[in-house]
Order: sequence, then C-alpha cells, then structure tokens
Amino acid sequence: MKSIHEFWSVRLSSHLKEVHQYLRYMLNNHLLLVLMFLIGAGVFKYQKWLHELPPDFPAAFLISIVLSLTTTFSPIRTLLKEPDIVFLLPAEKELNHYFRRAFTYSYATQLIPTALCLLVLAPLYFRSGEGDGASYVLFIIQLLGIKFWNQLIQWKMTHFPETLSQLADISVRFAVNFTVIFLAMKESGLTFLLYGIMLIVLYYFFRVTKNKPLKWEYLISQENRRKQTFYRTANLFTDVPKLKHSVKRRKWLDWMLSFVRYEQTNTFLYMFARAFIRAGDYLGLYARLFIIGAVLAVIWPVSYFASIILPAGVLFLTGSQLLGLYRHYDALLMPDLYPVSFEMKKKSFLRFLFIILFIDLAAFSIVLLTQTSAAAVLTQLAVNGSFVYVFVYGYVSKKLTPSLFA
Repeated sequence: MKSIHEFWSVRLSSHLKEVHQYLRYMLNNHLLLVLMFLIGAGVFKYQKWLHELPPDFPAAFLISIVLSLTTTFSPIRTLLKEPDIVFLLPAEKELNHYFRRAFTYSYATQLIPTALCLLVLAPLYFRSGEGDGASYVLFIIQLLGIKFWNQLIQWKMTHFPETLSQLADISVRFAVNFTVIFLAMKESGLTFLLYGIMLIVLYYFFRVTKNKPLKWEYLISQENRRKQTFYRTANLFTDVPKLKHSVKRRKWLDWMLSFVRYEQTNTFLYMFARAFIRAGDYLGLYARLFIIGAVLAVIWPVSYFASIILPAGVLFLTGSQLLGLYRHYDALLMPDLYPVSFEMKKKSFLRFLFIILFIDLAAFSIVLLTQTSAAAVLTQLAVNGSFVYVFVYGYVSKKLTPSLFA
C-alpha cells in the first residue's frame, strides 16, 4: 500500500476475497437446487394470489411497508478492525477518502435488496392499478433518492451511538419513509413538501456533526457484529475459525434449567440447555425461524399438504442450524476432563435437540389449528413427530463425532 488513499482498495479486496471463499461452500449445487424449487413455487403461488386479488386490496400500503423496511435498514460497511483504533486514529482527518468510498460501497450493495423488492412488487403494483410503467420508473428514481437520504442520516447517526438515540432514529425514519413512499406512489403533491423537510433534517445533521470526531469503538463494534452475522450463516455450511460466541445473561429464562435433573448423566444436557439460552444466537435463531414459519402459515393459504411440508421445512432448518451447539464447548479443555463419556455427551445433545424441536412442532401445531382443520393438524403432528425422531436419531446422530480433545 503506497498511500492512505489505497487503504480502502486493499481492505475491500481482502473482504471480498473472504466472502467469495465462504460463498463457494454456501452456494453449493444442493442449496441452489432447493432455492430454485422454492423460487419456482413462490412465483407460482404469487401469480395465483395476484389473480385472486380483491379490488379493494391495500396494495399501496403493503408496498410502502416492505420498501420502508429496505430503505430504513441502511448500514455502513466501514470494514474497520480493532487495531485501527490505535493505528488509524492519528490519521482520522486524512480518512475522508476512505469513508466516502465505504459509503459508496454500502449504498451500492444496499440497493440490491431494494432492487429485488421492487422487482417482486412490480406485478402487485401494476395488478392493483397503482400506475403504469412510466410512473413506476419515476417512483423508482424517487426511491433511490430516499434510500440515499437514509444512508446519509444513518452515517451521521454513528456520532450518537446511544441505544435510545438509535431506536428513535430508526422509528422516525421508518415513519418518514412509509409516509413519503406512500405519497410518492399516489403521486401526491405533498411528497415534495416532505422532500423539503427531509433536506432540512439532513442539513441539520450535517451542521451538528461537522466538528464531531468519529466514534471508533461504535463503528468497529457495528462492523464486527455484521461480520459475525455473516460468519454464523457461513458456519451452517463449513467451519468458520473467526466465528465468536457472545453471551447474554437472560436471567428471566433460568427457570427452564430447573427441568434438568441434577445428576452426572445430565452434565452435558444442562450445559447444552444453558448454552442454548445464553450463548451465541441459538435462541434468537430458534425464535426467528418459528416466527417466520408461523407468519407464513397465517398469511398464506394452508392446504392439507402444506400443513405438513411447512412445519417440516421449519423443523429441518432449525435442527440443521442448531448443530453448531454440539461443538460449542470444544474449544474449552475443562469439559473434556469431566468423567462423562463421548456417548453420554452425544446422547444428551440428541435428547436436547429432540425436545426443543418437538416443542417447536407443538407450538407450530397450535398456530396451524387456527388455519386448518383439527384432523389436518393431528396428521401433521404425527408425520412431523416421526420426522423429528428420524432426523435427530438418524441423520444428526451419524454426523456427531468426538471432539478434537476427546
């Protein structure tokens, strides 16, 4: 690196190389086949739903909600690392070129999910009679500006890392985005008034942050959080040495541990349960997948066949992504000194995985009971209960091997 102006190019090249390395494992032939099948099924369902769309369906409201989410979420990828706070801090005033390029890269990459949403929502836009092709192009141009405004505001908000400030920023921007997107879609004259207010707000943020120094600790923590999110996803397909586990107390869930009987054979059962509640993102992942499945079951027409396939898909994804819990303690030497055999550890993990997947299945059955008949729910409960047993004690059991230090 000859000068500080080349620093971004070097850092970006290293980042893209790492992403490409893991994407080779993630986007394998099997996953691509599944994705193609899901996309095909989704397109078919979406087309059928559009044909049955009632005339009074609030399409503009739904489109505004979806696009407000994509525009409000506008993180800046700085690609900073922990040592930068020591070595780059003295050169902060010379890093304007670096952060401008970081902003441009972030804006370009954040346009990808926005573009996908626009592509998916276009048939709904035309089918509902909101406008023609020319009006949709004009709407897209306005949306690019709205996204750029959000990106600038989010960058300026890095000077205010307090949780309350960040939550207030997200809430206000979402409300503003929804209002202006809805009015822009309706081609209302009030849209330009809101654009004027947004420019005034942007000018205010530029003024109040003009002489403020960068919040290096916050920028680095945010960058590390996004990296760890990517690493957790990649860890579902291959080992990621850079993956770090965070710990959250979650004292309000300690009562769940009381169900584990205090005896030697339950050593690892207790440890897996404790790690599931407190460590990493296991509990969050478990909850998010259930919520996604439950929402799909509620908003999508559930046929007799779908009432079996949808829970099975959620259970398979949940079980597959929780396999990393088995290796959670492998980096520690102390658990290998416990007078507990590998078979007991394996048995405890399989038992724990079966319990939490069956709880997931039971909760999913309650959701389905509001959408389909009791006979269909009982059938899927029997089928998917058998699936969980085969998945845990057949598929997962064969994948578990002793730890490196056993």
